[in-house]
Amino acid sequence: MTNIIKAQFYQLFHSISTYIIIAVSFIVIVFSFIVEEIDPKTLCGSSFAVTFAEMYAGFMPMIIMLFTAIICAGDMKDKTINYEMLTGTKRSVVYCGRLVVSVMVSVIFSFVYMVVPTMIVSAVCGWGHAMPLSDYVMRMGSAVFPIVRLTLFYAMCSFILTKPMIVCAVGYVFSFLEMIGSMMAEELFSGSILPLYLLSFHSLSKALCPANFGYGFEDGVDIMVVKDLMTTPLAVHIIVSGIVGTAVFGALGYMAFRKKDMG
Repeated sequence: MTNIIKAQFYQLFHSISTYIIIAVSFIVIVFSFIVEEIDPKTLCGSSFAVTFAEMYAGFMPMIIMLFTAIICAGDMKDKTINYEMLTGTKRSVVYCGRLVVSVMVSVIFSFVYMVVPTMIVSAVCGWGHAMPLSDYVMRMGSAVFPIVRLTLFYAMCSFILTKPMIVCAVGYVFSFLEMIGSMMAEELFSGSILPLYLLSFHSLSKALCPANFGYGFEDGVDIMVVKDLMTTPLAVHIIVSGIVGTAVFGALGYMAFRKKDMG
């Protein structure tokens, strides 16, 4: 499996698609920062994290989808997987190696985009009082599991559909439907844990996005303050739903991959 992982990272680092995704996503995020027009007087790490949480929840699944489609479906298109199996590599090793790379890339890039800008703002402006640092850490830790779950979902799509462009098209449609489903779930199942287990996007949104805000007073300035801090039961359900979804999509993906004719 080590050779599969090394080969996948080599391909990623030498693929123009990787750098296009990085460049475009960086431009989109910077543009979002500019459009938001944050008041410098109230800017701090915690307010920055709260302000852009919703944008991250909607944008990161697209980045995860693109990278996963390239890693898992790209080599099915050009027969690389077939050549790997002809050399005696087990099908399960070929499958798991790509999942490992996909998960590593998804988690690393997600946290580079979500955490690094917040750390930079905090280093310059301080953390502030919009959200306790402990709550932010709990939210970021919980978010790992929906991110992995989404990665396995897009990997499953990749092994079923086999072509990166089709995976991205279908994945985009499913992601859009999940976003709509998440909003409907908030109205129909308010307070219920069921949507966390059924909708990956809902689980990621719950991890990243506080729902209720109030206003506090700091240094003569009104500041936004998070009222619904992350609770331990919610964090546990987000983690468990991520693990359950990962197991389900991983098993379904392998079932599809095992039956594929790689010739």
